[in-house]
Amino acid sequence: MASLLAKFQTIGAATGLSDSVPWGLCLGLNVFCGIALAAGGLSLAAILAVLNGRNWRTLGRVSLLVGSIGYVVAMLGMVANEAIERHLWTTIIRGWSSRSILSGALWTVLLLTCLLLVEFLPDLSPRLSNTRSFAGLARLKVPLLFGATGLAVLHQLGLDRLIGLAEARFSPLWSGPELSLMFYMSALAGTLAVILFASWRCWLAFDKSLPAPVIPAVARALTITVFLYLLVRFMDLIERGLFTSIFRLSREGLLLLFEIVVLLLGMMWIKGNELNPRELFYGSALIIAGLVANRLNTAITALEANAGQYYLPHWGEFLISYSLIAAGIGAFAMGVEHLTVFSTVDPVS
Repeated sequence: MASLLAKFQTIGAATGLSDSVPWGLCLGLNVFCGIALAAGGLSLAAILAVLNGRNWRTLGRVSLLVGSIGYVVAMLGMVANEAIERHLWTTIIRGWSSRSILSGALWTVLLLTCLLLVEFLPDLSPRLSNTRSFAGLARLKVPLLFGATGLAVLHQLGLDRLIGLAEARFSPLWSGPELSLMFYMSALAGTLAVILFASWRCWLAFDKSLPAPVIPAVARALTITVFLYLLVRFMDLIERGLFTSIFRLSREGLLLLFEIVVLLLGMMWIKGNELNPRELFYGSALIIAGLVANRLNTAITALEANAGQYYLPHWGEFLISYSLIAAGIGAFAMGVEHLTVFSTVDPVS
């Protein structure tokens, strides 16, 4: 709808984008957050595939599903973002060129499709999963997973490099030499938070959740990851002489302080409540909010600061962005309901 509006009006009239602030809600919310879930989810699934324990296999399945959905949402967000700037059919035809981040998306989607077939086809059709061709494909599960993880991480590094190339136009509060490390650590934290968040909600909706012995381990891993991320964040700001910017009464300083405080609150909420899934749900929600704020600040606020202009998303951008999020949540819920994703064991009360 926003693309059709842009066809008859200027981009500025159809969206909130401009030459000074060319990145918007679709890029910050769908692409940046989706790529973070893809890199974090697939990395976690690859690690758990090596561990290969029964309870870890459940966590690995959830991570694979979260990472796959996150990647698809990110690519759809990229298509929507480019379609807003051009037209839908132009984006579909030309958007897969070597100059676009979509150039490697087709291969990654094919790898993820094969992985999901290997992991979940036995739940849907035991007869097909007993064929010789499926057995051959199943032997390639770990190489396929490592390949998809590598491509997702490269997409994450591609976003980091894009920010690095445009660093002159970025606020230094959301750029710098440690950006790649901070992005990757926050991607892992975001995935763990989403899994804990989804575990409690799925238990309420479907009587399915993570196995009880796994929940405290995931909570501790999330606390450690957020702590290390914040430590690197603080050290980076101190090293570049920007730490006092957090406490300045400026729009950028207040938004940076907001994302840091929300992450700290989430981390402290989880600490000591590792055995209480309800409290983990609230703590995870805070961490998710903090990481989403970080990605939106990176995509939007960092450009606004140097451009001296403010960006207000158009209703079409809101519609596209939140529709993609709703579609991703719906796909995850369908997966949990119809596939063996979470365990039927009740969480610790």
